[in-house]
Amino acid sequence: MKPTLLLVEAPGPHRELLSLAFQVQGWRVLLAAGVEPLVQALRESPPVHLVLTAGALLASAAGRVHALREALAASGAPLWVEAPPAEQEALRRSGLPVAGFLAPGMSLGAWVEAVRQALPREVRESEARRAGLRVLVAEDDPVYRKLLQLALAPFRFELMEAEDGLAALELARRHPPDVVLADVLMPRLDGFRLCLALRQDPKLARVPVILTHATAPDELDLRMAANVGANGFVRRAQGDDELVATLLRESRAEGPLPAPVPGELSTEPHLYAMVRQLERRVGLLEQAERIARESEERYRLVVSGSYDGVWDWDVRNQRMYWSPRLLEMLGLRPEDFPGTSEAFLARVHPEDRDEVASALARHLEQGTPYDVSFRLRHEAGGYRSCVSRGRAIRDAQGRPVRMAGIIGDVTEQLRLYREAREAVRVRDEFLAVAAHELRTPLAALRLRVQGTAAALKHERQVAPERLERALLAADRQVQRLADLVEGLLDVSQMQSHSPRLNLEDVDLGQVVRDVVLRWEEMAARAGCLLVVRDVASAVGRWDALRLGQVVTHLLVNAVKFGPGKPVELEVRADEDTAWLVVRDHGIGIAPDRVDGLFRRFERAVPTRNYGGLGLGLYRLHRIVEAHGGHVAVTSTLGQGATFRVRLPRAGPPVGHA
Repeated sequence: MKPTLLLVEAPGPHRELLSLAFQVQGWRVLLAAGVEPLVQALRESPPVHLVLTAGALLASAAGRVHALREALAASGAPLWVEAPPAEQEALRRSGLPVAGFLAPGMSLGAWVEAVRQALPREVRESEARRAGLRVLVAEDDPVYRKLLQLALAPFRFELMEAEDGLAALELARRHPPDVVLADVLMPRLDGFRLCLALRQDPKLARVPVILTHATAPDELDLRMAANVGANGFVRRAQGDDELVATLLRESRAEGPLPAPVPGELSTEPHLYAMVRQLERRVGLLEQAERIARESEERYRLVVSGSYDGVWDWDVRNQRMYWSPRLLEMLGLRPEDFPGTSEAFLARVHPEDRDEVASALARHLEQGTPYDVSFRLRHEAGGYRSCVSRGRAIRDAQGRPVRMAGIIGDVTEQLRLYREAREAVRVRDEFLAVAAHELRTPLAALRLRVQGTAAALKHERQVAPERLERALLAADRQVQRLADLVEGLLDVSQMQSHSPRLNLEDVDLGQVVRDVVLRWEEMAARAGCLLVVRDVASAVGRWDALRLGQVVTHLLVNAVKFGPGKPVELEVRADEDTAWLVVRDHGIGIAPDRVDGLFRRFERAVPTRNYGGLGLGLYRLHRIVEAHGGHVAVTSTLGQGATFRVRLPRAGPPVGHA
């Protein structure tokens, strides 16, 4: 039995998406734009299994409530209403036979699952046997694969998963999918080349392919996607319906015609050499390894000198001796320690006490090595992390008579060890992000070169305009690489000294206007309106280029983390000081991440969901600091962030420029 739904909503994108989501499930969807068409549809259309409508629409049609109630009773279709809790009580009092309510703002998947549960039982059982779409997910990040599983679960698609592009291609050839979701950055075979390979396979050439990436695609990304025959290029984000909506739309379409086969390339070794050269010039790997190595050496040094607390236990007489250094380590005087094993165990943390007592017993009874870690209570309060080793002396019959050993305070070592591990983690995360950031323009450059080479090989004459466009596109990617390298080298130099400034009389207001003009188009593509408020003239002794970098980073940052929402810029000044304020209304910053936001490599958001090297705010902070200024941020999670830059109009203090 094929269920029929009557969706009552004003025409628009939301109605279109809901209708599509329901139709993909194999449900028949009837549309009505108001109460009058709803009543007419219930009277004249085939049997309806479920009516879905918005509460606001019912509230505005009080005069038709009686007719609607009669039509619902005659059809027997349950009525489900989308309404917030504040409106639900009023709808109950209206006398309409509302079977249930749907919360506004639900995702497409939540809508589908809610409708499925609202359908009559016999309808659910019959449609449960229907085969769903076969979706191939090519994604190397297991966390995002899990998020996709959760997002697509309500649609009951048949999901096939692959950890890289090559595995996805092999899986698609064995089990042809209905649609493919592919990350553009994957090992062995990236999303662009996977799409091209599918288009060149006669059996898979018309399968819709949707490319995904952690950041919003720019014009060149979209052009590349079209060149390889992709149906779409979507920025992925947790809880975002854009990817699901694109999948639903393209599941009903076929892919474009197969793309031309690229020619053999001789540039690949050169591209790999460029990557190696960039890595050598950046020098970040060597620097990060040196930091980790120095932390590990400090850790070993502290460990080697930490075992200075000696204890001696007379097992037969149950007396224990602690050396002065061990007593000092715990803030004790000789008279404070009773000298018994019970007094020792009483100072051991309750959670560790049983383990320590068992380790002592096993050593005395079975000879098992005594090597334990535990926490000892300090006389001033709190616990110290300690390690202890010991060995028993036995008599001729093998019975323990004495046991001696050492206790070392390793609290500091553990701190240094955690710092070393954190340094290694930050290094590895940064290198992974840097590799992704560098590979993106390299992949674009490679595809552009491949396409041009193929055209030159297969066509007798290539139009100069086409070559010019290809060269301009390649030049843009080279510029992106150059900008990345320049930023990395700049940060590397800032480690040893403050940024060098070329001081002159600069109008901060004019700098802001120039930056806004340059980036207005980028902001528009992200759906952000740049609102410039009170940009007063504020002239000071500053470096114009460096101030432009500060404004640019704050603006790009605001657009990146607040797409689709306005970004506000403001410049204020008094006789001695100028202020730059940049405010966004995006995802905001968690309170525990604000304090370290301006540290090198620090990131306030997951790496996978948002690109970037985690160096921009550090670079901005160093530039402002070199000018003798200060930068601060206030933020509420989910409501955006406000950055305030304060600059002395007289310029940096003498000796700081």
